[in-house]
Amino acid sequence: MKSTACPLDCFDACKVIYEDNKLKPSRDFITNGKLCVPFALMNKEKNLQDKNINNTLETLVKKLKEPNKSILYYKGTGNMGVMQNIPKLFFEKAGATFASGGICDEAGASGIEMGRKYNVNPDIDDLLQSEYIIVWGRNLTQTSKHIYNLIKDKKFITIDPVQIPIAKESEFFFQLKPKGDYLFASLLLEYLQNQTINFTALQSLNINKEDFINVCEILEHKKVSFMLGLGAQKYKKGAQIFHEMDKLFFYLGLFEGRNKGVWYLGDSKYRFDDNISISPTKTCGYADVKFDEYDIVFIQGANPVCSAMNTQKIKKELSNTFVIVMGTRDDETVEFADLVIPAKTYLQKRDVRLAYSHDEIMECEVCQETDKAISEYELTRYLFDAFNYEGLLDEEEYLSNFRKIVRNKPTIQFKPQVTPKVEILECKNDEVYFLTSKSKGNINSQFDGDEYCYLHPSFGFDNGDIVEIKSSIGSLQLKIKNDENIIKNAVVCYAGNKKINQIIPNIVSDYGACGSYQDFTVQVNKIV
Repeated sequence: MKSTACPLDCFDACKVIYEDNKLKPSRDFITNGKLCVPFALMNKEKNLQDKNINNTLETLVKKLKEPNKSILYYKGTGNMGVMQNIPKLFFEKAGATFASGGICDEAGASGIEMGRKYNVNPDIDDLLQSEYIIVWGRNLTQTSKHIYNLIKDKKFITIDPVQIPIAKESEFFFQLKPKGDYLFASLLLEYLQNQTINFTALQSLNINKEDFINVCEILEHKKVSFMLGLGAQKYKKGAQIFHEMDKLFFYLGLFEGRNKGVWYLGDSKYRFDDNISISPTKTCGYADVKFDEYDIVFIQGANPVCSAMNTQKIKKELSNTFVIVMGTRDDETVEFADLVIPAKTYLQKRDVRLAYSHDEIMECEVCQETDKAISEYELTRYLFDAFNYEGLLDEEEYLSNFRKIVRNKPTIQFKPQVTPKVEILECKNDEVYFLTSKSKGNINSQFDGDEYCYLHPSFGFDNGDIVEIKSSIGSLQLKIKNDENIIKNAVVCYAGNKKINQIIPNIVSDYGACGSYQDFTVQVNKIV
C-alpha cells in the first residue's frame, strides 16, 4: 500500500491510497472516504509518453544551448505538487524571462497582502465552529465538495452575480452586479459602524433593505466565517475590492490573533522553508505576455491556448516561435509545440502536495514506474548536468523541507490603506455583462468543457439558438441555454469553454498582474 494525493487544481486536495493497482480515497479528515468525478476522469485520460525520451532531451539541450537565444519560461499549475517548481532553478541560471503574475487568484491575494501582509488561511477547525458561513464569489459546492460536506449543516449567506447551487441553500442571497462587491462591503461596514444606510447605493445593487439589515444583525451577533472565491477579484481593480472587503472583516474581528474567519486561496508554503522558491531576475507580465518576442518558449503545466485571455492572439504568436511544452496530457497547447516533454504523473514521481484551503501535508510516493516520461526534478537534474551548472540539491533535500513545519501561522496586524473607490461596472443599452463560473464537470481547461453560453430567459431566446457574442477584440458564435439563475443583463460561460477566451481582452489587474476576466461588456445578437 502506498500513499499519494490528487494533483488537480482545486481547494480540497484529497489524499489517495494506491493498493493492488487500485486507487482508493483515504479516510483522512478532508478526503473522508470519497473522491470526485474529475479525479475519475483524470485517471481515464491518456497521458503523454515518449519511447525515445532520451533523444528528445538531447534535442532540448541542443536547442537551449543555441547562442543568443531569448527564452521565456511560462509555468502554470497543472500539477499541484511542490516539485513542479523545481525547473525554475534551471531557467533562472539560464537567463530566461519568467512570466510573472497569473490568470487566476493573484489580484485577490495582492488585495489581502495589502492590509494583512500575509495570505494565510485559518485552520478548518475554525470554520467548523461557525454558525453562519458567508460564501462570497465562490461556487462552493462545485469547487470544494469535500469541505462543503464538513459544513453542509451550517447556515449560509451567498453573495454572487449568479444564483449558484449554494445560493439556493442559503438563508440570504445577494445577487450583485459585477464589481458591486466593493460598494456592498462599504455599505455593510458603514451600517455596522454608524447604523446608517445609503439607500440610493443600496437600491443600485438591487438589495432589499430588510434583508440587508437582517444580515448586518447576523454579522454583529453570530459566529461568522467568510469563504472567498475568485469571483470578486476578476477585475482590473480586484485587489482594491478585496482590500475593501478586508476592512469589513477587520471590523468584525475576524483577524484577531491569527486569521480565524476568512478563507481564500492561501499561501500553503508559508509554514515551511521553501528552498525552491526564487525571485527571477527577468520577468514579464503573465496575463499579457507576447510569446513571439522570444526565440524559445518553454511552457510547463499550462494550457494558454485554451485558458489564457485573447487566445487567437496567442495562437498566432506561438506559431511564430519555437515552443517547448512539458505536461502530462495532449491539450490544445501541445498542438503548437515543436518539442514535447512528457511529464510524469502524480502516480509516477515523488512529491509533496499541500493545499490552499486546509493544512494537511500529503506525501506522494512512486506508485507506477515509467521510462517514457520524466519528472520535474529529473528534468532539472538533467539540464543542470548538461550545462555544468552547480547548486541543485538532492531530491530528498527539497522534499524533506515540506514535511517539517518551521513557523506558525502569522498573527494578523491589519493596516487599512486608502484606495480609490471602485465603481459598479455599467453596461450601455446594447451591451451585457460577461461572467465566468466554475463547472462541476471539469477543472479549468481540463476535461470536456461546457461549450454553451447561458442567458436569462428575459432575452427571449430559445434553448439551442445560436448567438453572436462580440467584445472589443472579436466575436464568435455559440449556442445558448436559458438560465433563470443569472442576472438579467449578463451572459455566463463556464471555465473550460474551448472558444470563449478568444474574445476576452488582455485586461491586467492593477496589483498582482492577474487576468481580469469579468471587467468588460459584450454584445449578444441572435444569428438569424
